[in-house]
Amino acid sequence: MSSVQSTQESTGIARFQVPALIIGVIGFAVTIFGFVSSIDAAMHAYLTSYLFWLQIVAGSLGVLCLQYVTGGEWGILLRRPLGAAARTMIIMAILAIPVVIGAKHIYPWTNLEFMREDASLRLKQGYLNTNFWMIRTAAYFVIWILWAWRIRILSLKFYEDRSPYIDLRRRGWAAAGLPMIVLTLTFFSIDWMMSLEPKWYSTMYGINFLISAGLAAFAFCTFFLSRLANVPAMSNILKPLHFRDMGNLMLAFVMLWAYTAFSEFLLTWYGNIKEEIPHYMARQEGAWGAVSLALIVLHFFLPFFLLLIRDIKDRPATIGAVAIVVLVMRYVGTLWSVAPAWGHFHYSLWDAASLLGVGGIWLFFFIQQLKGQTIIPIHETWVEEAIREGAVKING
Repeated sequence: MSSVQSTQESTGIARFQVPALIIGVIGFAVTIFGFVSSIDAAMHAYLTSYLFWLQIVAGSLGVLCLQYVTGGEWGILLRRPLGAAARTMIIMAILAIPVVIGAKHIYPWTNLEFMREDASLRLKQGYLNTNFWMIRTAAYFVIWILWAWRIRILSLKFYEDRSPYIDLRRRGWAAAGLPMIVLTLTFFSIDWMMSLEPKWYSTMYGINFLISAGLAAFAFCTFFLSRLANVPAMSNILKPLHFRDMGNLMLAFVMLWAYTAFSEFLLTWYGNIKEEIPHYMARQEGAWGAVSLALIVLHFFLPFFLLLIRDIKDRPATIGAVAIVVLVMRYVGTLWSVAPAWGHFHYSLWDAASLLGVGGIWLFFFIQQLKGQTIIPIHETWVEEAIREGAVKING
């Protein structure tokens, strides 16, 4: 008899769906008021919040593709939340509309006079112009949505007939998705983030954003599963070894983030080129300097040393706490990456409102994607090796 048995026990996460929507609607309503009363500040805040949540969604698609290609017991537990997050890309495309409409309040290159004042900026006008930027943005979202849902469709077909050919096609899409996500996230980070300072450039920017997205997705899914570990429906499924694997992989992402971030800084410092150094000079002074120090200590050193300890990785409560630290610092890191382009440190009501607004709406649809299916994909051929027993269905 199979050790994987379907049950109708509820994980209880569906009860958070409506509260998330309420928080999201309130936050978004306040943000809309900000668009009317203080559009520049509200648009700046909205971009930061949006980019933070998008990292989780896009990173989930990338990690999902990676898992299908490499396999591994750790991925069986993460496939459902990763896939659910990736499929919310449609919602993120809709939530991107305010940025597209208000681009002139965010990006200096939308001002033609500003671009014509500098010879180097005039050379970039063929790339940095509103129409081409919108076309590229639309292309990114179409590709991401296509990949997320194509993998989902193939998974449903595999559930029906267990055909190895379907599994091979799914792996093929996932394998092709890896270079796709690298290229699209690289160009997206250039278009939506690096272009905030159109005179500045960095060859490390795209890979750092890619690693940041993967880290945000992994931290979110690790936290999500850590909250389910003590639920009766999941207590016999989630084991210390599973969380240890997640902790080890999160540690790898933390180290990769630190490596790429420091490499970018080192190359800029060593090159000492006048077009490059203003980016870091603005982030080394005043409150932004304190934020930089916080990123070094709390984004790297603290999770790095905590994730070296086996007892911390084995326990859902402690690994969940580390994941929260990483997520918080990912938001701070996103703020640090974009907000100094507009001047001195300033955190307003619009920042908090947009963070809750986008996040609440996204969480509502994330839970919606999980409802009505097993948290653990029981149809996979080697799922028993990963979970040993039990499968849980979320009751809507």
